[in-house]
Amino acid sequence: MMIEVSDISVFAGKKQIIGSVSFSASAGENIAIIGPNGAGKTTLLKSLAGLNGFLGDIRISGVSIRNMDSIQKGKTVSYIPQGGDVDGGFTVRSFLELARYPYRRPWEPLSIDDLKAVDDAVSLTDCGNFMDRELGTLSGGERQRVLIAGAIAQDCRIVLLDEPGSFLDPVQRELISRLVSSIAVERKRLVLTVTHEINDALNHASRILVMSGGSLVFDGTPEKLAAENVLESVFNAGFVKMDNPVTGKTVYFPGVLK
Repeated sequence: MMIEVSDISVFAGKKQIIGSVSFSASAGENIAIIGPNGAGKTTLLKSLAGLNGFLGDIRISGVSIRNMDSIQKGKTVSYIPQGGDVDGGFTVRSFLELARYPYRRPWEPLSIDDLKAVDDAVSLTDCGNFMDRELGTLSGGERQRVLIAGAIAQDCRIVLLDEPGSFLDPVQRELISRLVSSIAVERKRLVLTVTHEINDALNHASRILVMSGGSLVFDGTPEKLAAENVLESVFNAGFVKMDNPVTGKTVYFPGVLK
């Protein structure tokens, strides 16, 4: 297994945010983490990135994340937060070059490998047309593609994304979902994405984790989730289910609120 999460809990003061969460995952999986607001989804993602303290253990390829220094983490895990405020006057090119920080000493020029990694990320995410623009001038969809390109240039085995489809129109959100899926399937990366877009998760993820009240209440395939009534109890609402006429996969629409 690439990552093993063993009985982790997270507290904010005396309040428990996550309680006794355990799961494991492998390269090539595209995992969606869904659940209502306040369920602990983002806290779990930050724990996997080593950004907050926790009880229990998280091991990546057998090594506890607590024992990794910043460079090791930078070569292993890439985390894209919701909104990703990284303007700072950077051009797209400069931002992607900075993503190679784990592989360079301070002020060291880019190596051939660095340049190849950046070019590969640009090609995969189709960012070539705005490499010299500043991040603050990009549209939401362009910006999200650049953030994902940064994760690809960083060349990590694990990519963590928090609401990558936020504030995007339906077409841009679909394009981002397909891009995220290709990173897992074609690049054999482990991708975990927090999302409120249930149907995006059902259509694109290979596996779904459902969080509720700080606990992991479901871990399985989209097909298994669609066959059970997990979401009804988690969201305390009825859902109308139907098959997508294009993909044949089940989609959900909120029905009667309880």
